[in-house]
Amino acid sequence: MTRAATRRAARTGIVLAVISAACASARAGEVLYAPEGNRLHRIDVASIGTGALRHEVAIENAEGDPAHGRDINGMVCALPDGSGRFVAGEDTGQPHPPAGWGVFEPDGRQVGRLVTTATAAKPDPYGCGFDPAGRLFTTEIGDAGFTGGNGQLILWFPPYDRFPDPGSVDATSPNACKLATDIGTAMGVAIDAQGRVYVASSSGFRILRFSPPFPASVAECSARDSTGAPAAPTVQREVFAWAKPASGLLTYSGLAFAPNGNLYAASVATGRIGELDAHGDLVRLVLAPDRWLPPFATGTPQGLAVDAAGSLYYADLALAWRGATLWPGPNGRVWRIRFQGGAPQAPEEILGGLEFPDGVGVLDAAP
Repeated sequence: MTRAATRRAARTGIVLAVISAACASARAGEVLYAPEGNRLHRIDVASIGTGALRHEVAIENAEGDPAHGRDINGMVCALPDGSGRFVAGEDTGQPHPPAGWGVFEPDGRQVGRLVTTATAAKPDPYGCGFDPAGRLFTTEIGDAGFTGGNGQLILWFPPYDRFPDPGSVDATSPNACKLATDIGTAMGVAIDAQGRVYVASSSGFRILRFSPPFPASVAECSARDSTGAPAAPTVQREVFAWAKPASGLLTYSGLAFAPNGNLYAASVATGRIGELDAHGDLVRLVLAPDRWLPPFATGTPQGLAVDAAGSLYYADLALAWRGATLWPGPNGRVWRIRFQGGAPQAPEEILGGLEFPDGVGVLDAAP
C-alpha cells in the first residue's frame, strides 16, 4: 500500500508524551524511530512498557513547522559509521523538489538529500538498508495497483551528506545507480551478512533477492533506464519467496532479519507476519489474526524492525474498507512483539492514534 494522497491538517487522537530530557537519557541504549503523519517520532526503547514512555517528535512535518519541518516516511536506517546519523524517506514539497531520501544528524538536522528519477506519477520513497561495504540501497514504491510495476531498487554510493545542485530545484544526485525499475510496489528492504538485498514486492506477491557483485561506483553503471539515469548493466536477481496463500502471506511489505538469521516478512493487507528460513519457506506465523479480512485487532503491519534483544516492532496502518478499497484508518499504531522461550507473545501497543505510520527503525542512540 502507498500513503493516502491527501493528509488532513487536523490530526486527532494523538497523545504525545514529549519529554525533552528523555532523549538525553536514551543515549546509552536504543531508540525506536517511527514516521507518522509526515513527522518522525523517537522513543527510548528502554522506556517501553515501563508506564513512563520517553517519547518526542524528533522531526515535525513541513505543515506543522513550515520553517524547519520535513516530511518523513518509510523505513529509518542508521549510517554504518557509528555517528548516529540516519536515512529516511523525505519528500518535502514534492514534486518540486522531487521526492528523495534525507540524511539527518541525531538531533534531526538535515545534512543531505538523495534524489533520483522515477516514472511514477507521485514517486514514493520507502525502504533503505546498508550492505557490509557501506553502500546504501533504497526502494521507491512506484505507482499503486496490481496491473504492472514501476517500483525501483536504487544503489547509492558515498558520500551521503550532500545535497543536489542548489541551482536547480529539480536537480538529482550524481551518486545513484538503478538496479531495478519494474518492481510491483517496492517496499521493505533487508540485507543479509552476505550482502544480498531482499525487497518486498507487495503487489507482485513476492520477495525478491538481489545478489552481489554490485557496481562499485557510478562509473560502472554504464546502462541507462527509461529516464536516462545510470543503471547497472547486469543484475543477479531471483524470487526468494512467493506468496503463501494458505498462511495468509500475500502482500509483502516490511522485512527484517531475526537474531537467528531467518527473515520476518509482513503482509500488510492480511495482517500477518511470517518467519521465513534461508530457503524462503515458512517456519511459522509470528502474528496471525483470527480472521482473513481487515480490520484486525492487532492491526495491519507495514514496516518492521528488530532490536538488540530480539523484540520485533511493526508499524500498523490500521487498514479498513472504504467501499471496495482498503485505506489507512484514523487509529494507526506502533506495536512490539516480545519472545519468551522463543515463542512470540501477544503484541503490545506502544503508540496509538497515528496517521499513516508506515515504517519503523531501531537504531543505537547517538554517542
